[in-house]
This record gives sequence, structure tokens and C-alpha cells, in this order.
Amino acid sequence: MQKQMAVTRRKKNPKVNMAVEGFYRVNIVDPDGRVKGDSGWQHNLITSGGLTAYVTYLFGGSAGSSLCNRMQLGSLQSALASDASSLPGEYGKSLMATFASTQITTRAGSTAGDTVRFLATFVSNSIISTTQQTIACIGLYATTNQSSIFCGGSFASSTLGNSQAVNCSYDVVFLASTS
Repeated sequence: MQKQMAVTRRKKNPKVNMAVEGFYRVNIVDPDGRVKGDSGWQHNLITSGGLTAYVTYLFGGSAGSSLCNRMQLGSLQSALASDASSLPGEYGKSLMATFASTQITTRAGSTAGDTVRFLATFVSNSIISTTQQTIACIGLYATTNQSSIFCGGSFASSTLGNSQAVNCSYDVVFLASTS
């Protein structure tokens, strides 16, 4: 007679949650270094196309995946739509700023998540001609996929003088938890 082993069954499968969130900050800086305008940290929106091209395809190793490597400013203070492919009132693609720095912070065993921080500066003459310009939104793109924005958001509009620069910080935070 064979003895059967008891099988312990789980009452519930563990639940895994994952989130991707973004936050940005825009500062207008005078030539002497004084900050003349500060958006404060603002929460963004990740577009549906951004989720597909920049997260899902990348994770799956697809040839259609994109990596963020450009920041863009726009002039309209309207909400970014979830199906948007560009910023409202964006300045020309040729005026995108390449990231000055990309920093990655990981927190093993923490619920604080992992963060990728992108930093960029728009020098005074890159988006500003001889006339003053208005900025009111920001977003992240890839050089290879300029037709699809990853994420973006709007802030209180500001008018730039022709000698001011714009310093931008953009954090993308990846969170995971199980229960």
C-alpha cells in the first residue's frame, strides 16, 4: 500500500502590482543663475502609445521599442490626452533637448521603487527667437520614434525672455509590490 503525500494548496494566488509614474519640474533661469520661474514638481501622464513603445515593446525585446533620449517643450497649457502622439503646441522636433544627464536609482527590498531621472537644459536661443515665447508643457521622446511621446504634462504657462534658459528635471518611477 502506497502512502499518498498531502498537497498544500494556496488559498489565493499572490497578487502582483506594478506601476510606472512620472514627475517633472521646469525652472526658468536668468543669465546670472537666479531662478525666475519654478513649476514645482508636477505629476505626468504616460500615453497609451508611450506605454506600448517605451515599456511593453522594450520588455518584450521588440524591434519596435523606443528609449527616451530627448525632452521637448510646448506652448499650450492643455491636458495631454491618453492617446496623444505629441505635446500640445510643441516647438519643432529640431529643438528637442538631448539629456544632459540620466541617473538611475534602485532601492532593493524597498517599496519606494526605482527611479530614472532625466535632466536637460534648453539654452536661451534654442527655443527662443528675438521675441518672447511661452512654455506650458513638457514631454519625453525618443530620437527614433519622434512621432510618439512617452509621457508629458502641463504647468502654469510662463513667458521666456530671450536671454533666459530652461532647466528641466523629469523622474520616471517604477513601483512593484506583492500581496
